[in-house]
Amino acid sequence: MLRVGLRTLTTNSTLRSATSKLSGSQPKIPSPKELRHFLDNYVVGQTVGKKVLSVAVYNHYLRINDRQKRIEAKLQSELLEKQRQEDDKDEPIYSSSAEAKSGYEQLHAQLSKEMMGFRDEDLELSKSNVLVVGPSGSGKTLLASTLARVLDVPIAMTDCTQLTQAGYIGEDVEVCIERLLVSADYDVAKAERGIIVLDELDKLAKPAASIGTKDVSGEGVQQSLLKILEGHSVEVTVKRPVNKKKDPQNNQVNAKKDETFVVDTSNILFMLMGAFVGLDKHVAKRIKSQKAGEAQSEKDTNTEDIKRLRFSNTIEKIELPNGKKVSALNLATPTDLVSYGLIPELVGRVPIITALEPLERSDLFHILREPKNALLNQYEYIFRQFGVKLCVTEKALMKVAHFAQDEGTGARGLRGIMERLLLNVNYECPGSGISYVLVDEKTVNSLKQTEHSLATHVAAKYYSRGERDEFIEEVYKEDTKQGEILDKMYGRVGSHLMQSKRGHE
Repeated sequence: MLRVGLRTLTTNSTLRSATSKLSGSQPKIPSPKELRHFLDNYVVGQTVGKKVLSVAVYNHYLRINDRQKRIEAKLQSELLEKQRQEDDKDEPIYSSSAEAKSGYEQLHAQLSKEMMGFRDEDLELSKSNVLVVGPSGSGKTLLASTLARVLDVPIAMTDCTQLTQAGYIGEDVEVCIERLLVSADYDVAKAERGIIVLDELDKLAKPAASIGTKDVSGEGVQQSLLKILEGHSVEVTVKRPVNKKKDPQNNQVNAKKDETFVVDTSNILFMLMGAFVGLDKHVAKRIKSQKAGEAQSEKDTNTEDIKRLRFSNTIEKIELPNGKKVSALNLATPTDLVSYGLIPELVGRVPIITALEPLERSDLFHILREPKNALLNQYEYIFRQFGVKLCVTEKALMKVAHFAQDEGTGARGLRGIMERLLLNVNYECPGSGISYVLVDEKTVNSLKQTEHSLATHVAAKYYSRGERDEFIEEVYKEDTKQGEILDKMYGRVGSHLMQSKRGHE
């Protein structure tokens, strides 16, 4: 009987060790609130979009961990049963022992309870891919890359405009998996937990005018995407670097060889993105027609009308029954996406649809200076490298946001405007003896060359090292808060007296 107890104890110890190893192999998933908080540090606005993506990503990786636990728990259960049979075979005298049987039954119940979750053995969480709709420059790709960073998973971004059907010049849809493998350093297990972003999905929409013609980069590519989106084992051959050599000119050469990998896409999160220009007009027209009591049918849609609307930069607003106005993209349905040109099978494999709002002027203003990688911080860092303190006033930043909103290119337009604004400054300052540069509202206004174009050479205000006080005084005239920061930075004595004097004047 002692031997039975020792045998049961050994089995129990083995199982505890396996259970501990199993639970430790699953990385901790940040909660939706933690994901949202992390996104807030890098992405301005898009409250609803960030919440939807945080929940979707959390549930996706929860599903992956749950699936892995079930697979490993099943293996552990089989191992326990195999060990029991071997023990009975080696020591038949104890095979009918009630104590031995009870011990194995308890261990099996413990394994089922801890790893399988009571009576949900047949329950399997389904996969949920995400479609993000939003105007250009609203933060679609930034959201995806930021989520990949916080989750520490590989990410691969593929532009759908490069994809063609197999056999045609261009890239097959499997190229997105190849890029994910490269991002995961050819680790298949790591790649299978990664994120694939398919950008510019709307460019695959099949226009009504192309019916009956060969469509090698539209509907055909959509059909090719179905298999990998749903979750199948895909075989891909990639050129993997094997060793590094140097040629006679001492240039480094990477020798590569073809290797074949089998990747299961069931656990890969696919994030499909696109601007879907004109979709909001289609949604608005459908809602207005429904409100007017008109029958909505395909023949009611004027093709020339839709074609004309697709080139408008403004996003339609819809007034809800409670009086609140929202972007029409938030009200888009799968039927609208099918009408736009996506095939129903593709839309059915992307159950989560969220829309990003067009960025308002206040959003663009905050993007310039609030995120951790804010554009203004980047330029200030660049200027510090050659010994210049750059100061851009709040009014100047608001004016930059105003110009960016007029251009209609979202956050991407901010960098273009800042480059034009600081081009002349960046040219003049290095090696010139200039220590301080002030860009105020007047400087930004000088960008406005004509009604429809911006200049590239503007004159900022320059100050030498001995003109620091004059520099700070000029800052105070337009941005008191920034002036106080500079006072504190440079430890100016009696600056409060000067502020008081200015107040009396």
